[in-house]
Amino acid sequence: MVSRAFTLIELVLVLVVIGVLAAFALPRFVDLERQARISTLNGVAGSMRATIAIVQSKARAQGLSPVASNPVSGGNQSGFLVTTEAGTSEVDWRNLCPESRAELGDTLAMPDHIGLSGSGGLQQQVDNQSTWVGYDFNTCTVIYDSFACTVTVVTSGC
Repeated sequence: MVSRAFTLIELVLVLVVIGVLAAFALPRFVDLERQARISTLNGVAGSMRATIAIVQSKARAQGLSPVASNPVSGGNQSGFLVTTEAGTSEVDWRNLCPESRAELGDTLAMPDHIGLSGSGGLQQQVDNQSTWVGYDFNTCTVIYDSFACTVTVVTSGC
């Protein structure tokens, strides 16, 4: 009669092989969440940069150019409005970048431009100068500074 069962050595070898595979594969799977968050932030940053390029191009096509000092008094920036397919944006007089949060009614803020819905755990914070989009505003975020016209991705704590 021929035995068709596994021997103890065969079972131990299978467990060792599974253990070795798990030791190399598990860290890669654990890091997937971090990689996904970083990829999401890079996508948001790319959308912001594209929005800046589109709005600046439209502003220049309308004949606007950056100026050294605020050309209007009393907060009336109506000369610095740019209309794109997304809607109307107020642009900063220093650099023609879209305002982070416009003072004029019915104008778009940066999150409106890039179509953020707040899903996927992303948080948003907007003030007159900056827009933050991320998972943690100190260590895992994208920062748009409309005064400097910069987009910075911070991933140290993702």
